[in-house]
Amino acid sequence: MKGFLKKLNKLRVLFWLVLVGIGIAVLAIEVQAKLKEAAANVASLAQTEEIRYPVTLVTLTPGTWETWRSYYGQVKAARTQDVTSYVREIVQAVHVQVGDRVKAGATVVSLRKTDYAANAQASRTGYEEARLNYNRLLELSKKGGVAQSEVDRAYAAMKALEASDQSSRSTLQRTELKASIDGVVSARNVEPGEVAEVGKSLISIVDPSDMEARLMVSRKDIHNIDKDTPVELLVDGVSGRGWVRRLSPEAQEGSGLYPVVVGLSAESGLLPGTYLEGRFLVERKQDVIIVPSDIVMYRGEKKFVYVARGDKADLVEVDTGEGRNGQVIVTSGLQAGDQLIVSGNRTLFDGALISKAAGAKVADGQR
Repeated sequence: MKGFLKKLNKLRVLFWLVLVGIGIAVLAIEVQAKLKEAAANVASLAQTEEIRYPVTLVTLTPGTWETWRSYYGQVKAARTQDVTSYVREIVQAVHVQVGDRVKAGATVVSLRKTDYAANAQASRTGYEEARLNYNRLLELSKKGGVAQSEVDRAYAAMKALEASDQSSRSTLQRTELKASIDGVVSARNVEPGEVAEVGKSLISIVDPSDMEARLMVSRKDIHNIDKDTPVELLVDGVSGRGWVRRLSPEAQEGSGLYPVVVGLSAESGLLPGTYLEGRFLVERKQDVIIVPSDIVMYRGEKKFVYVARGDKADLVEVDTGEGRNGQVIVTSGLQAGDQLIVSGNRTLFDGALISKAAGAKVADGQR
């Protein structure tokens, strides 16, 4: 009996030893699994830290910033003529219609001339008689037949009638109203049988080969405009070039604006009365840094952009100046040669690893 109990105790001890061994083995397996899991987490974390953000870069180069200002005006002919009458008289004939081309010296309106022709003929006759009388007395005086004083009176009378004759002939000529420039008839304000009043415009003539526009410019820009200032003209979306002909140093009463007259090329084809936009180059800045305005990030009152430094994104504080049309001048914080991040920057943080893709150089001027 004692031997049996002794064997039973040995079996119990062996059982427990086996059970403990199994427990140790299971524990070792679990520990090994935990270690593998931890190693995997560490590897995963390391891999996460190596994420690179794709970005596009541009290399900054100095550019030119141009400021153009728009003003508006109306086309007119530089050379015009309003045909008017020197005397109040009935119109006998009108020789042109609106749209007709005329040459300088061509008669466009004829006034009734009966009375003026009669006066001119009478003045001519009087002058001829006075001239003959003077010549006759002059010959007689050479022979002692008349006194010199009588010759002098004859001479004075002749000269007076000569002046009257010239005046009458000039008045007669003025009944034929003529064009003084080559051009096109733009208005006909009288018809035959009507009375031509002194100073009233009867026919208007414009020279379409010499056109200009009068634009009203503000005080802030008038000092930046001279005869060398580039001018771009726009009409119905079509652009062309003009040049400053003259400008007034005195503002127009009421508006406070300064008249600037711009010449137009003959090829423009613009007609009098056409409205247009004139764009003046009022400022040009050389060697400035220009960046797209949408990449500038605002944090409070400060402004930032991302610049590539090696393979990392560097958050740089900048100051900006004038901006328009999607671009802005950077006055401090950047310099030529910096690699500016222009896309992918919204997901970045300072020091983030980046994957680079090169873009274009930023160096365009602005209008």
